[in-house]
Amino acid sequence: MKLKPEFQEKQSRKINLDLFEQSIRSVYTGKVYRTCLKKYFEFPSSLKFIHVTDPRKIEDNVIQFVISLKKQGKGFSAIHNYVSAICKYYRTKRVYLNTKHINEYLPEFRRSKKDRPYTYEEIHRLLDIADERMRTMILLLASTGIRIGAIPGLRLRNIEKVSELDIYKITVYENTNDEYITFCTPECAKAIDEYLKMRKQYGEKLTESSFLIREQFDVRDPFKISRSKEVKANTITRKLIDLAERTLIRQKEVLVEGSNKKRSEIRKEVPAAHGMRKFFTNKLIESDVKAEARWLLEGRVLLRNDPHYVRQDSNLLEEYQKAIDNLTIDPANRLQRTIQVLKVEKSRIDEIEAKILKLQKIHRRTR
Repeated sequence: MKLKPEFQEKQSRKINLDLFEQSIRSVYTGKVYRTCLKKYFEFPSSLKFIHVTDPRKIEDNVIQFVISLKKQGKGFSAIHNYVSAICKYYRTKRVYLNTKHINEYLPEFRRSKKDRPYTYEEIHRLLDIADERMRTMILLLASTGIRIGAIPGLRLRNIEKVSELDIYKITVYENTNDEYITFCTPECAKAIDEYLKMRKQYGEKLTESSFLIREQFDVRDPFKISRSKEVKANTITRKLIDLAERTLIRQKEVLVEGSNKKRSEIRKEVPAAHGMRKFFTNKLIESDVKAEARWLLEGRVLLRNDPHYVRQDSNLLEEYQKAIDNLTIDPANRLQRTIQVLKVEKSRIDEIEAKILKLQKIHRRTR
């Protein structure tokens, strides 16, 4: 039985889209790329180029699509995402487009709005109204600088207590090419311990494979408590936005009827999640953490891998300790840590004085 041409085209397109989706490793990148590709195929002339293999003809169509986006007022970053998604789609069909030529038609890069990190006061306000789970996530984001997309994949085996400092060593993106090590503050470690203790009290059996942060659950439902599911990155973002709006850190946007803008397209002064990563980076810089160590703690790839930092976690820990005070949010916790540091320093001075007195006594005897 011979298939109708329309059905054949639909099947062929489905196969190509399946290959395209399989080629994307990141779930979150895949979501963005699928949206961009859908928009491209809605462009009137794009359907003609589904089976075309001539790169120049496809490039001409993509350029026309880029020009139409510019006329709609889309900026550099948005259009660049569309071009990246389209070029990746055609690469799965072994059609390689001249991206350099296409990118010449992109608009000039301009920041639509300057953003900044959270302040101590703003994070403190978020923590004041947060529950145990959100408190843990906020402190985790602020004291480790991890990307919000890394939180769902964290398991209990990925955290290891550094008992002498009362902090956690955290392995991010375990068993992937992007795996790296970072640390959290004693303040964050305490929040993690309290959150896990709460989950145990309600009957959850925690193992090495349990999620560090799980989805919210009804404490009256034992079945939900025992069947732990991972929290979604989008859920964390929505919760952060909700807390920021309730504490008046962010102004809630009321969209006017007939407006072309979506709420998600309106940029804020403080990014909901990325503002925490900016806070982390700024505090590392203020604490004079070495650039190589800072990049590694942020999960960035070094241009020149320095084995001195890459092979020894102790060097990273030593550098991270410089920033612990600046990364601690609660002033009372910062003061308590200062007192602890002064106590340690005093005990060292006492030891030195005792040794000096001992040497003085020995010296007097030998005279």
